[in-house]
Amino acid sequence: MIFDSLGASFIYGFLIRRGKLSGIADIDIKKPIFFILGFGLEFGVLNLTDKYPIIMTYRAYIHFLDYLMLFIGLWYNRHNKYMNVIAIGIILNFIVIFVNGGRMPVSINALNAAGISYLVPELQKNVIPTHQAMTAATKLKFLCDILYLPKPYPLPKTFSIGDLFIATGIFLMVSNAMIKASKKVKI
Repeated sequence: MIFDSLGASFIYGFLIRRGKLSGIADIDIKKPIFFILGFGLEFGVLNLTDKYPIIMTYRAYIHFLDYLMLFIGLWYNRHNKYMNVIAIGIILNFIVIFVNGGRMPVSINALNAAGISYLVPELQKNVIPTHQAMTAATKLKFLCDILYLPKPYPLPKTFSIGDLFIATGIFLMVSNAMIKASKKVKI
């Protein structure tokens, strides 16, 4: 949902509100390396598991390290009100992931409703390192990937309440930076 949020903030902040793209450069993100490392770990787990099956053995530890990097990055950016919205989402996702063994539970019903049922077999085979099928034993179901965006949305998906907070924080941060830049007085 990060890219969806970035796209929506571009449409709203730049095209609709006539903001300036240069405003994005004015976003003050302290210690961005922690966000880069966190997302890099997630990307690695998702894309290297087939090549290195041992990742599945240590996936919960790697996922924990991923979140640790994000938490450190958020701590350095706690002055940013939009980062605080993002932090709420990350904390909610962290809680539900780790009370359920280190992977985000996904509702099979939500996948079907979103029109992406082709993902169900992989979840049920338990081979996705970051996600798992939601079951009767799943804890905190209301925080799991139970929400969905179906077609005609171009990228149907399931998502969690935490994801919604993260996307909202990103949208507000980026779109407001563009709008603010357009209001700067030129001398």
